[in-house]
Amino acid sequence: MKLTEKAAYIKGLLEGLELDPNDKQTKVLKALTDLVNEMADELCQLEQCYDDVCDQIDALDEDLLGVEDLIYDDEDDECGCGFCKSGEDDTAYEVTCPTCGTTIGLNEDSLNDGGIDCPNCGETLEFDYDEDELDDKTDDDEKTEEE
Repeated sequence: MKLTEKAAYIKGLLEGLELDPNDKQTKVLKALTDLVNEMADELCQLEQCYDDVCDQIDALDEDLLGVEDLIYDDEDDECGCGFCKSGEDDTAYEVTCPTCGTTIGLNEDSLNDGGIDCPNCGETLEFDYDEDELDDKTDDDEKTEEE
């Protein structure tokens, strides 16, 4: 039985007693049953609001999960920096941050940008290289893989 049904039952019991409406005790009992009815109604409204808020929070949580998947893409990104992709073979270079020691995977595009910020400590890492050196290193790596 719900709370409002219990309150209505108590009110019915009181009315069934056929007490004198002018008696002080009857007035107190009637005031108490009215209070119980109001409290039961208020609690029902609060429960409904609570359920509505929970539904909204669940919807927001699902939306946020979708946004997190788009932004962070945890399955493909090892360290969260947006540059290293563990599921792809485009990580051609690794750089270690001199400040915090974090190893960061880089691809050709990020290397050509000339630098990145360390995802761990924010230190700016700049890359100064000669393209011939990169081509030689890539050729050496390919020869090693073939052997």
